[in-house]
Amino acid sequence: MLFKLIGIALIGIVAVSLLRTAKPEFAVFAVIGTGVVMVITLVSSLQSAILAFDELVEKSGIDDRVFTAVLKIIGIGYLTEYSASVATDAGCASVAQKLQLGGKIVIFLMSISIVTALVDVVTELTGLI
Repeated sequence: MLFKLIGIALIGIVAVSLLRTAKPEFAVFAVIGTGVVMVITLVSSLQSAILAFDELVEKSGIDDRVFTAVLKIIGIGYLTEYSASVATDAGCASVAQKLQLGGKIVIFLMSISIVTALVDVVTELTGLI
């Protein structure tokens, strides 16, 4: 898997370098394309990891909503970081910073369901309600 990613990255780097000298306006599309191909390559590995986490959740008795929220938060973090990197590569550092801020806010908002579930578990364990 790692060698595939390295190969894709090297091909992408060569393509981006060639495009920056010949047609700089298309270099950003090469960066995006390389990233998309790399993500598609990683999806098969992620499926096995997600299934392993799902088994852990079933064994632990944790609410599925918490697991789903955690996966969404991880995905948002990765997508935000990738988008911000593309924006930086395109010369839009201020847009990249705003993307990162927006991603952090969305992650914060999504974490409320996890905190709520945690409070429910603690309340149930202590027998307060």
